[in-house]
Amino acid sequence: MVRFLHSSDWQLGMTRHFLAGEAQATFGAARIEAIETIGRIARDEGAAFVVVAGDVFETNLVGADVVTRALDAMRDAGVPFYLLPGNHDPLAPGSVYESERFQKRKPGNVHVLGPQPVEAAPGTWLAGVPWRSKQAPGGGEVAAAAAALAAREGTRVLVLHGQVERGPEAAVTLERTWVEAALREHGIGYVALGDRHSTTDIGCGGRAWYSGTPEPTDYDELDPGKALVVDLDPGGCAVRAVQVGRWRFVERALEISSSEELRAAVAELDRLPERRRTVLRLRIRGTGGPELLGEVEQAIEELKESFAAIEPWERYSAFVVRADGEGIASLGLTGYAAAAAEELDALASGDGEEAAIGGEALVLLYRLARGSG
Repeated sequence: MVRFLHSSDWQLGMTRHFLAGEAQATFGAARIEAIETIGRIARDEGAAFVVVAGDVFETNLVGADVVTRALDAMRDAGVPFYLLPGNHDPLAPGSVYESERFQKRKPGNVHVLGPQPVEAAPGTWLAGVPWRSKQAPGGGEVAAAAAALAAREGTRVLVLHGQVERGPEAAVTLERTWVEAALREHGIGYVALGDRHSTTDIGCGGRAWYSGTPEPTDYDELDPGKALVVDLDPGGCAVRAVQVGRWRFVERALEISSSEELRAAVAELDRLPERRRTVLRLRIRGTGGPELLGEVEQAIEELKESFAAIEPWERYSAFVVRADGEGIASLGLTGYAAAAAEELDALASGDGEEAAIGGEALVLLYRLARGSG
């Protein structure tokens, strides 16, 4: 029996437009720290090696510092790493794997996988199908790598990168029949898959899995932040997910129509764990005056100090401004400004597009009046 770790989609060097300053630096550092965690798990579990099924780097143009830190982390882990180039970092001209920095810094325990089988542990053979451009490898390349493995005696692991089924992340680039044929016709014991960011058993008798990304990258990933511990022998295959990641992408829907509801919602968000590693997308619905909308906006600004980032969920947000006479009177307006406020108040209290325009104008007037007071 051989035990190894299966990971994928590290996407080292990834940036996110909604992160800035310290949060972006922490996000980038977390992906290097994930390598350290994977190395620790491999040692604790007695794994013979680690397979990374594609997209090790975000692009072939990542900075030299990212390459150096990644290779140093793998060296320090003290276990062999087998890396498969994926669609983000294909083995094409200008490949990061052929760069001077990678070649100069690469330690002896780091290997780039290709279709030629390598013996990763006594009696355990690996082969992979690297991407060589932005065009996905074909079925012939998968079959050739599987056939090359079949010629080796022992336990066989095939490493592939692509989408087996159409999902939220990408279109199909890897036919299920290719995977099934490798398992059935070529005696492959396990197919390590990458490209889907959620841990997934694709239903080939428990012998073909996506590990998912070790740190989440978006809201629609169902089960990210894991690595897989695989126990493989000629008689069977056992797969177990272990936690790696610490970042989270969280969505919350808030219904706010009073200051009391706002305070309760803020208290709930304040109880979320690991806020500095949490990207929060908010949907806000409700009805209230410009005063309440101002309170909501102020609360969000204060919450941003605790979270890695807060994004508005624009598609589902609908806070409707409905001011009343008392709220307008509190602004202390006179003359033309008071008359305009009353007209906007009446317009905002209606329905349809004109009501929305009236509400926006009323909010602007409220802010201007408060700012001048």
